Amino acid sequence: MKTDINLASGILVKSASKSKTLRILRILAICSIIFIAATSIILFLLINQISPDNVKKQEGKILFSIKFLHDKEAKIAIVNSKISDISKILNSRINYESEMNSFFENIPDGVSVNSLEIDKAKVTITVASNSLYAIDKMLNNFFNMIAKKQIIKSMTIQSISSDPTSGNYNLSIKADKL
Repeated sequence: MKTDINLASGILVKSASKSKTLRILRILAICSIIFIAATSIILFLLINQISPDNVKKQEGKILFSIKFLHDKEAKIAIVNSKISDISKILNSRINYESEMNSFFENIPDGVSVNSLEIDKAKVTITVASNSLYAIDKMLNNFFNMIAKKQIIKSMTIQSISSDPTSGNYNLSIKADKL
């Protein structure tokens, strides 16, 4: 038996093998075109997502927010500085309320206070009353404060006067604080 017998003509055999090769090449070409197209589209989308313009826009937004935060930080630092300065002033301030209350506790009924000035070194008080007994009682209370060394260390009567039309007596005292 002869193995090299082929019923098809030689041209047909050659064209059949060429058509298989062409078919495979065409499939490979179409696959490579699809692959290249898909890769190009994916790269195009990635480039658009990470484009320099987009990055610059994001950089501008971030820089603006950082600048805004720096402005806010500066304002907060200024406010904190002012708050600490105010706290120092409030802590170093003398509590005049307790001193005023001490004076008002020693002023008896029937004596009205016209003015009371308290500073770091002196106390000045002006009172009026229609009774010398009430003024005397107030002066004795102030002398007791000096003896107990409460707030004042010495006292000077600056003036005492009477108003015959109203029947009131006016007294002005200046005291040195401890």
